[in-house]
Amino acid sequence: MVGGFTKTISSFAYRTFFKKESTYFTTVVASGVAFSIAFNTMFDKSGGLIYHKNYSSKISQLSSNEALTLAGTFHGIHVLASRISPATGGADAVKDTGIQTIDTKNFRIHCYQTPTGIKFIAATDLLETKLTDILAKVYVLYSDYALKNPFYNLEMPIRSEMFDTRLQQLVQAV
Repeated sequence: MVGGFTKTISSFAYRTFFKKESTYFTTVVASGVAFSIAFNTMFDKSGGLIYHKNYSSKISQLSSNEALTLAGTFHGIHVLASRISPATGGADAVKDTGIQTIDTKNFRIHCYQTPTGIKFIAATDLLETKLTDILAKVYVLYSDYALKNPFYNLEMPIRSEMFDTRLQQLVQAV
């Protein structure tokens, strides 16, 4: 467990990620629910959804359509943030551009971008301050169980039982 804790969210149901006018995303935080990682989503360099998994059975789940909308919307915002952020140069230039976290009143969304443009995002409670190490481990699992699979085509959805199992073990350890 990172930091050895989870947090119980107060009695408040936040219905969207950004504003009440947005109907793209359903409840991620529900009244009185404790969670560490609510969901994990991966999308390719063009914003196409390649993997989505809900981990909390106590809160509302994102449907496939909502996960697709999340991937597309987050990708667009990430690209805009990358373009307006100052260029740092060097080896960490890709890692340091775009969105790394989005904080709301009740939860936090973390993003880890690989050098190839694959983005890994996860929703956590507010106490999880930096999930970069965990998302980097998800990238290692992606490399080991998806990219090394001779039947996997890049930018296609990941359909690997071994990847699902290992990712579930990693999330449970958090």
